Amino acid sequence: MTGVALIGSGRMGSFHGETLSRRLPGVELVAVADPAPGAAAALAGRLGARRAYQDADQVWGDAEVEAVVIAAPARFHAELAVAAAGAGKHVFCEKPMALTLDDADRVIDAARSAGVVLRVGFNRRFVPDWVAARGLIDNGQVGTPRLLRSLTRDPGGFDPARIAPGTIFNETLIHDFDTLRFLNPGAEAVEVFAVADALVEPAWRDRGLLDTAVVTVRFDNGAVGTAEACFEASYGYDVRGEVLGDGGMVAMGDGRRTGLTFSGAAGRLVETTRSDQELFGAAYTAELAAFVSAVAAAQANKKLSETSDHAHNDIHRRANSGVNRPASNELSETDNSVSGPDNGVSRTDSRVSGDDRHRGDDGYGATGEDARAALAIALAAAESVRTGKAVSVRAGQAVSGADGAGAQAEARAGAESVAGAEAGAEAGAEAGAGAGAGAGAGR
Repeated sequence: MTGVALIGSGRMGSFHGETLSRRLPGVELVAVADPAPGAAAALAGRLGARRAYQDADQVWGDAEVEAVVIAAPARFHAELAVAAAGAGKHVFCEKPMALTLDDADRVIDAARSAGVVLRVGFNRRFVPDWVAARGLIDNGQVGTPRLLRSLTRDPGGFDPARIAPGTIFNETLIHDFDTLRFLNPGAEAVEVFAVADALVEPAWRDRGLLDTAVVTVRFDNGAVGTAEACFEASYGYDVRGEVLGDGGMVAMGDGRRTGLTFSGAAGRLVETTRSDQELFGAAYTAELAAFVSAVAAAQANKKLSETSDHAHNDIHRRANSGVNRPASNELSETDNSVSGPDNGVSRTDSRVSGDDRHRGDDGYGATGEDARAALAIALAAAESVRTGKAVSVRAGQAVSGADGAGAQAEARAGAESVAGAEAGAEAGAEAGAGAGAGAGAGR
C-alpha cells in the first residue's frame, strides 16, 4: 500500500483525491493539505483520508506519506515540489511544474538529489487516441513528422479578473506544447512565434488578458508544429491533434461525448463534451496510476539496492577480517553481481537516483525535463507576443537572450499579482471550481 498526500483541495485536487481514494488499488489517501480554513478537513472527511493539514509543511513530517500529489495553484508548484522532494517524498505535480526555468531546474535538481520519482500532469500522454498515435509514430508507420497540430478550446465561463498574464501559455497551451514534443519524439523546439489577443473578453485587453492564441513551433528535425487555444468555444470542450509524416497522417480527438449520432427533423446531431474532467477523466486516472507504478518500482529497487549493499559490505567485511575469505576471482564476480553497472539493483539505477532520462514502469509519463521543455516553449511564446518577433529556444531549452529574462520576469510578476488579488484564505487552494485562475488551470 502506497501512502499518498494530496496538496490542494479545489476542483482538480478534489478529482485527484477521488482517484487516489476510490479508483486506484494499492493506494491510500493518507492526508489532505490546504491552507483555506476547513477545506482540507472537508475533503478528507468526504474521501476517508485520516489526516487534514492546513500547513503543507506538516505533510513533510508525516512518516506514512510516501508520495504527494500537488494540485495547488501554479504559482506554488515549484516550492511545494522542492520541499516534498527534500523530505524524501515522491512527487506528482500538476502542470506547470514551475513558472520560470530557474524554478524548473530547482525542482528537477531536488528530485534527482533525493532520488525520488518526479512526474508532471500532462494528461494527453494517457489518452487512448494520443497513445495510439504515438505508437504509430514509434513503429514508423507515420514516418518522419513534418507538420504537427495541437489545439485546446475551453467551454468558457472564466473570470477574467483571475487570469494572470501568460496563463494561456503557461497553463493552457503548455499541454499543447508538451503534446507537440510527445508526438515528435527526440526532437526539440528551436524557434517559436506567437500571436495572441483578448477576443473573448476584449474589455480586458488593456489589463493584459490574452484569451486566444496561435503559436508556431519549429523543431530541430525540421518539423513545424502549430498550437492554438481559445478560452471559449460555444459548443463545448474541444481538444484535437494531428501529425503529418512522410508515411501518412494521424488525427486525434473529435470532441464527441459518445459515438452516438442522432438524426431528426433538424438534421444530424452529436453531443459534445463540456469539461476536461468529462473528456479526460480516464486519462487523469491513468496518469496517477502510472505515477504510483513508478513509485512502487522505485521503492522496490531501493530495497533491492539496500539488500545488495548489505550483502556487498558483509562480503568485504569477511574478506578483510580473513574469515571465510573468498578467492580473488570469487570476490570480483560477487562484486559485479551485486553492484555492477548492468544489473537491475545497482545503486546508480535511474529510478532510484531520480534520473528522469528513464521513466521506469510508467510508460509515457512526463518527467521534470519534459515539463521544463514545455515551459521553455511557453515562455518563448509569451516573449514572442510581447516583442512581435520569433524567439529562439536553445538546445538546453532556455529562452535565448535578454528576451528570455523578460518572459520569465513577466511570468513571475503575473503570479505575484494574482497572489495579491487572492490573498487570504484562498492563497494556497484552488478555491473550488473557480480556482486555477481560469479556463486552462488544472487541465
